[in-house]
Amino acid sequence: MSPIALPTQQAIVCYGSNDLRIDERVLWPPAHNQAQVAIVATGLCGSDLHYYTHGRNGDFAIQEPLVLGHEAAGVVTALGSQVSGLRVGQRVAIECGLMCNNCDYCKSGRYNLCKGMRFCSSAKTFPHLDGTLQERMNHPASLLYPIPDNVSFEQAALAEPLSVLLHASRRAG
Repeated sequence: MSPIALPTQQAIVCYGSNDLRIDERVLWPPAHNQAQVAIVATGLCGSDLHYYTHGRNGDFAIQEPLVLGHEAAGVVTALGSQVSGLRVGQRVAIECGLMCNNCDYCKSGRYNLCKGMRFCSSAKTFPHLDGTLQERMNHPASLLYPIPDNVSFEQAALAEPLSVLLHASRRAG
């Protein structure tokens, strides 16, 4: 019996300090609660720059190849079997933090304080969670937000850094 050939895609992968490569990676189908998104626009922030130039961001050192990028928007290309509320072809912004959904913070709606939070394009946890500098990515459907046609992909990709700014402004009074 011959092996099944899975589709592949290209990703920009950081292997350590000043070691960035374009790798061919398997494109897995989305899990039951995920949607697959074709990345159209992605931002790079200071953490991505630190991983590239130093192989680390503060105390978080790259321990395995890591796809960078976490401020992104794209188009839904496939849906997991239990996903509702999204459709193939829909334009979405991607929330890059994956919370545990079980702790008191998550249950009270303050998931930004979740101790089990994992971030795309971060070496905080191992195994690392790859970021958005890839052609497509599978992501929890609950963390994808439809964007209207009058908002560009580039503008939608800036929703995450804008939310940080707005939160800080509100906290400051």
